[in-house]
Amino acid sequence: MTNYDEENSVDTTPVGTVYVTGSSVDKGQVDLEKTVQYLKGLEKALKFFIAKTSPEIAQSSYSIEVRIRSGSLVTDIITIGCWAAGTGVVTVGLGAYVKTAAEQMAKNDVGEKTTKDIAKNALRAMKTVVRLAKHRGSMMTGHIFKPSETKVIDADNIIIINGRGDKLTVTKSELELYRDTPKNKFKDMMSLVDEETQIYIDDKPIDRDSIPDDAVTINFMERSIFDDKDEAVDDNIIFPELIQDSVVTLEGELTRGNGITNTLGFSYCGRILKCIPYGGDSVKSYRDMLFGYVNITAVVDRRSTTKGSVAILKKPVLRIMKIEKIEENDNDFEQISLI
Repeated sequence: MTNYDEENSVDTTPVGTVYVTGSSVDKGQVDLEKTVQYLKGLEKALKFFIAKTSPEIAQSSYSIEVRIRSGSLVTDIITIGCWAAGTGVVTVGLGAYVKTAAEQMAKNDVGEKTTKDIAKNALRAMKTVVRLAKHRGSMMTGHIFKPSETKVIDADNIIIINGRGDKLTVTKSELELYRDTPKNKFKDMMSLVDEETQIYIDDKPIDRDSIPDDAVTINFMERSIFDDKDEAVDDNIIFPELIQDSVVTLEGELTRGNGITNTLGFSYCGRILKCIPYGGDSVKSYRDMLFGYVNITAVVDRRSTTKGSVAILKKPVLRIMKIEKIEENDNDFEQISLI
């Protein structure tokens, strides 16, 4: 393994910090099992966001270098690469490490990015998703935006309005990142959070006695947003909020019509749902609405059509009661395409 002290001038200035403080880590005394779970969770989350923000290295094998400070559990994120002997930096990477991949990254062979840029971008993405999840009170998976919850400013900026009426402005790419993050991606990081312990995350170094105002915090009351261990939710069920026999009105695009099967395809939140006219009407009556944005009022049907089966469908079928075409002025078009 390369000795970076001898061959390189290693900058060990942190690009950011994940800081756990409270009774669970008081004076550096920690529960070993929970701490290992936390560090594995931190690694898993960072690698997820590295893959999202730097997909060019997603298939490479690499480690994440951090510095653990004494006192509370303060984890400074240094860079990605290999272990730098003698620098006080340790490796959180738990899998196999391919040295040549790290050497390439260290030589800036990933476009204009340095390894520190890659680590910082991932930490910034993590911070963004946590802030959005806290604002909405949930991760995005299994949830949908209602029309009243979003307002388009321009092609790249959106206002997200939560149930309390609070507003948060994000970019389209930040919203996409939040929407693409799995529900339990932060679950293991919550292992140390309790009534008296919280986590701070920032894409800048955090001093123990000086927490930046823009650092995001996860406390005990917010832990359930990221750790749904008490919820019995089948991750294989698509749109679990669309419950059997409920009447819903959804916004999306009619993408196809099949006169033989008498069905429509409805693009909704990145999925194509099968729609069947209620009462035996023909889909031909909706041909003028194809490839356009519509409001569909329908009854949700999750019953399996297999004879004798009591299983529920992974993806719901919509039995159409009414379809209304949405006039495609610029604002409507942008808002629907984002949600």
